[in-house]
Amino acid sequence: MKLVSRKNGLILRLGVLATALLFGQQAMAVGTRAGTVVDNTALVDYEVSGVAQTQLNATANFVVDRRVDFNLTATIPGTLAPVTPGGPPLGDPDYFVEFTLTNTSNSVLDFFIDLNQMSGGTVGGSGLTDDADMTLVDFAVSTDSVLGTNPDPIRTGPLFVDELEADDSIRIRVYGDPALAMTNGQIAGVQIDVNAREGGTGGLGAILVDTTDDPASIDNVFANAAGGNLEFIQDGFIVVSAELTVVKSFLISNDPLGAGLPIPGVTMEYSIAITNANAVTAATAVSVTDLISPNVLFVFDAYNAPVLGDDVRLADGVGTTYCTADPDDLDNDGCGIFAAGSTLIVDGNGALSVGVSDTLTISFQVLIDDPATTP
Repeated sequence: MKLVSRKNGLILRLGVLATALLFGQQAMAVGTRAGTVVDNTALVDYEVSGVAQTQLNATANFVVDRRVDFNLTATIPGTLAPVTPGGPPLGDPDYFVEFTLTNTSNSVLDFFIDLNQMSGGTVGGSGLTDDADMTLVDFAVSTDSVLGTNPDPIRTGPLFVDELEADDSIRIRVYGDPALAMTNGQIAGVQIDVNAREGGTGGLGAILVDTTDDPASIDNVFANAAGGNLEFIQDGFIVVSAELTVVKSFLISNDPLGAGLPIPGVTMEYSIAITNANAVTAATAVSVTDLISPNVLFVFDAYNAPVLGDDVRLADGVGTTYCTADPDDLDNDGCGIFAAGSTLIVDGNGALSVGVSDTLTISFQVLIDDPATTP
């Protein structure tokens, strides 16, 4: 799924859900209702020596059996739900994938649902391989079918389907909480197994079993594509995290001799460009440590804009700021020179970040030792 932002991705996913639900109401159940009594009577008229005799009749009765048949589909097939390590921001909806269960039988049915995380293998129609687990997965069923009021399934809601009429559908929503340690591109697959149960009573009905042919009672005939009284389906979550690349470059910023070459006495500007290619998730708590060569000297007050002490320049898609690289970061601004001038650390005290589809460039200057001061 291509997303412009995490919120836009959620809106897109919810929009597709609504469209899929609209078309998902077109199920067709199989024929005559189970339990219907079918009477078939034969009448025989005859004569003896030209005299009409009393009409004879014979009746055969049977009860229509139950064809146990149901479909389980992903509401958005082949598309994994994007998640961010550690879970959605405060106030955002829980992450979920959703399935639609349709009763194509000729009888009202209950359904038992079992949820498990996958352990390897290709996740449904996504073509991607499961290689991680969420910290928690759970599920809930809508409290009504799509032919009724159709409320969204609510986390901690019903855990089985009760009294699903023939031709009717209902949504099953699987929620997942991603671990903070999950990394970009990891796949966490889930699978739900569904079995039909006896309907018509309160609560989850009894297990359906094959029965001997009894014309006077309802027998069960299992017609599921997966075989027996079972349908299963897979879907899952894909971690969409920050995708950083780093490029360090240099150029001559001050050359008293005009040679345009990195010779002693020339000032060089280093730039560290950190690019986040992800359009959904920002990189936070970014920390840059630069090991300065002993053959150059860090230049303090290199930029002097707008005030003295502008030693390091930080530029991103929003604007440009500066920080003071004082020894051991005594001013506690998250920008300092350590280890006798050999190490520059810029971290903003944990507040440094690279936004979605953005580049943060950190620049500073060094002086190549002048011959007069070189041993």
